[in-house]
Amino acid sequence: MPYTTTHVLIGIIVIELFREYFIRDNRKFPRYYILIMAIASVFPDFEYIFQIPYLHKSLLHTLFVPVIFIILGLTSLKFKIKNSGVGKKHLKLSTIFFIFSAGSLVHILLDSIIRDGTMLFYPFSENIVGLNLISLIPISENLSLIILDTLMLFFWIFWMEFKLKISDYF
Repeated sequence: MPYTTTHVLIGIIVIELFREYFIRDNRKFPRYYILIMAIASVFPDFEYIFQIPYLHKSLLHTLFVPVIFIILGLTSLKFKIKNSGVGKKHLKLSTIFFIFSAGSLVHILLDSIIRDGTMLFYPFSENIVGLNLISLIPISENLSLIILDTLMLFFWIFWMEFKLKISDYF
C-alpha cells in the first residue's frame, strides 16, 4: 500500500485540479473541501490505523464504500438534509459525502495500482485485484514510495506557488 502521505497528496491534488478546472469559483467550493478530501483519502485505512483485526484491505477497501457515500450524498440532496455546523462554513453535506466517495475511490485505486491490490468486491469475492506497479521499479519498494511522496509533494508546492500564487498570501 502506498504511504499515507501519497494518499493525502494525490487526493488533495485531484480535488484541487477539479476545483480549478471545473468549479472555478471559491465561494461555491471553499478550501475546507480540500481538507475534507485529505481526510477522505485516508478513510479506507481507518481499519488499519485503529488495528481492527482481519479487516485491513477488506471491508473499507471495496468499491461499495464509494457507492455508499454517493448514496448518502444523493439522499441528502433529495431530502435537503442540512447540518448547521457545516453550513456555517458554506459547506454542503451532500458535497462532503461526494468528496468522501471520491477520496475513498482514489485511495482504493492507488492501492490497486501501486502495490498489493485490493479485494474490490469483498465480501462477495475475495479475489485480489491489483497491478503492483511498484515491483517493476528496479530499486527497493520503500525507496520507490519515498520518491513518489517527494515527487507529489514538489508537484503540490509548485502548483500552489505558480498556479495559485500562494506567496501572495505572505
